[in-house]
Amino acid sequence: MRMRAWGTTAAAALLTCSVGIGATPSLAETSSSHDAPLAATRADEWTQLFNRTSGWLGADGIFSVPLDGRDGVSEATPSSRTMFIFSDTRVGTADPFDLTYEQTGFLNNSSAVLNGNQPNPKRASFVTPAGGAFRSHDWMNDGIAIGDTVYATGFAFDSNWNASRVDLFSMPIVGGVPDYSSVRRTEDVGLLIRNSRYIVMFGVGIMDNSAVDGYVYVYGYRNTLLDAHKDLVVARVPRADFADMPRPDGSASSPWRFWSGSEWSPDISVAEHDAAVLHSDVSTELSVTPITTGRYAGKYLLVYTRNVMSTALEYAVGDTPNGPFSAGVRFYNCPEPYIFGSQTEGMTYCYNAKAHPSLSEKGRLLVSYNVNRIGGDPLTTEIYRPRFVWLDLNKPATTPPAPRATTNLAAGRPTSSSRGQATAAKATDGTWDEFEDGWSADAARNAWLSVDLGATRKISGYRVKHAGYGGSPFGTALNTRDFSVELSDRPGGPWRTVDAVTGNTENLTDRLLPNPVSARYVRLRVTKPTQTADSTTRVLEFEVLSDAGASPPNLALYKPVTADSANSSANHVTDAQLSDPELDAWVNPSGHGATWLAVDLGSSHSIGRYVVKHAQAGGLDATLNTRDFVLQSSDNNKQWTNRDSVLDNGSAVTDRTVPTFTARYVRLLITKPVADSVDEKTTRVYELEVYPPSGT
Repeated sequence: MRMRAWGTTAAAALLTCSVGIGATPSLAETSSSHDAPLAATRADEWTQLFNRTSGWLGADGIFSVPLDGRDGVSEATPSSRTMFIFSDTRVGTADPFDLTYEQTGFLNNSSAVLNGNQPNPKRASFVTPAGGAFRSHDWMNDGIAIGDTVYATGFAFDSNWNASRVDLFSMPIVGGVPDYSSVRRTEDVGLLIRNSRYIVMFGVGIMDNSAVDGYVYVYGYRNTLLDAHKDLVVARVPRADFADMPRPDGSASSPWRFWSGSEWSPDISVAEHDAAVLHSDVSTELSVTPITTGRYAGKYLLVYTRNVMSTALEYAVGDTPNGPFSAGVRFYNCPEPYIFGSQTEGMTYCYNAKAHPSLSEKGRLLVSYNVNRIGGDPLTTEIYRPRFVWLDLNKPATTPPAPRATTNLAAGRPTSSSRGQATAAKATDGTWDEFEDGWSADAARNAWLSVDLGATRKISGYRVKHAGYGGSPFGTALNTRDFSVELSDRPGGPWRTVDAVTGNTENLTDRLLPNPVSARYVRLRVTKPTQTADSTTRVLEFEVLSDAGASPPNLALYKPVTADSANSSANHVTDAQLSDPELDAWVNPSGHGATWLAVDLGSSHSIGRYVVKHAQAGGLDATLNTRDFVLQSSDNNKQWTNRDSVLDNGSAVTDRTVPTFTARYVRLLITKPVADSVDEKTTRVYELEVYPPSGT
């Protein structure tokens, strides 16, 4: 969802309605359980391209436009130039040590040009003139280069942050780059419908298919005003006629045509009809890409964020540019709502996933998504800039690892370190609630912390709690970036490496080793202590894990969650946090008859027990505990089977054993959110935990 960076009341209101209040899970667009999704991995090298400390610091939205017009997968070359288009943009300076910033300007749009096909900061120039790169207050949509001109649409917004007018922007390409000083705007073109039921806007994704059929396809969404539900629609135009826009009043003929579900019509109003919908639950920026290799060769891949804003990046597959598209397949779960939970008081969200075909590699599609905060300024530059992942077009995702070990062999054990010996013992003392509760070593590189386990022990994994885990005032900027775990039978070595991590940004590293290993001494060796120029290593806790006496795993922990409403806070029910009564819960104030939230476990699991932590577990009054609810399961996120029901609950925690069943999706359907004596019918769920049957 495109929003102002620091909007509070309006932004929060928009978030509340953005996920379809009262809507049931879509039957056509939910995640498929039949095929493993394509594998996805972080593309940190592209994320780092936009990690800046001066000038352009972050922005809302990101579109890429190859200036030579070649937008096929991996078509960019070392001599190519790519234009990036952004909307609301923060300009200023950032501290290279902790990434806090001083904002000196705010623009409704900006741009950048990258020379080549690699994320080299030295070959990227950012354009942030006063008044914006497009000399307007419009929020920008996608663009396309045709001949010696770049075209893009943008829109003016009303008091509810919805599009009130769509404009066409054009600027000449001079010497291979856009001439920003010569941008032209054609105001109020006919790519928008506004009435009492829908707002339909085209331009949020552009695909040039002219080499195949002569047309450029321009995607949009139908926004149902009753519940802010977003559905995918499409128009097309001959490539040479792109700038011949329809007029809002239909006073002039235009070569643009709009898909009705059965034919291409000159009448934009056909996009209002259900038959015109290609896919549901999409985001307000997205992409469709022709795929030439891998599992979906010859198909068209739609990439989007499910339900506008959630942790779920999904793709759907179509036979033609106008579908039909398959059910959505979740391929990546955005970690930022969990990573930045302490920094933003649980108000971080992800949105607007899309592919960047020309900058992709053979066999891998480059996908971006945006990160933002509800209701306040980010503390550092880590929020409000794009993130990138690679989607492997050939390789399916692997099965999640076995349940991780839980017994901490390092608890209370003696430590030694290369630097910071006075604080080394804090890394094994079990205390991490404060930023200062850990080992601190000022060393530019190669700092190490060693733990004596007392005897040779079998080790199955390890856990590192970084600075952000304890609520660092600098977010994740001081989290350990590059490190390894080493083992030895003697205190002075020799040491053998059993695991290494590079490019970490997360607050918690929780790793299971491929195979158990045995050793008495375990060493954490840090080679890059932070995300910044700060040279101090900060580790709150270093835990060495064994599977001896391991408790049953919570299958729902950190798994993606969707809900019928208040979707931006749904992830709290799987984040294992229960300290703040207002910020650590899914709070759904919709008040309608039934509400639900669903957890995707990632694959099918045997389930024999579940736990629900209600309002009283979070410190609120018992009358606010969820009263009546049903546990449901599904194999496809479409058809649901009731597994357990609870009536007139008054307990802070529901912990129930159920007959064993197998499912990938688990849903809590709530029919009575609070006691009858409470006037405000707000649902509050702090945690939903799911466990395998006892003895497994």
